[in-house]
Amino acid sequence: MAKKPAAAHTADEIPPAMDYAQHQGTYRGFLQLTKYGIIAMAILVVALYCFIEAGQPVLGWLLVLAIPAGAIWTLVTRSRR
Repeated sequence: MAKKPAAAHTADEIPPAMDYAQHQGTYRGFLQLTKYGIIAMAILVVALYCFIEAGQPVLGWLLVLAIPAGAIWTLVTRSRR
């Protein structure tokens, strides 16, 4: 048996327009998280080099500890919008 064609949407069934300001804010946050993630991974790679190849474990630990310290610094000093 054939299905009935879908009825035209009434005003109550039409979804509201997209909230572009919220979308742009979410995208901006995603880009910042990606940027800081890449920076953290680059610091981690240098720290691992210091541990494994350079024989500088103290410098390696300082670099590893710089990642959470930088995250805290960024959260404390960023401007509120």
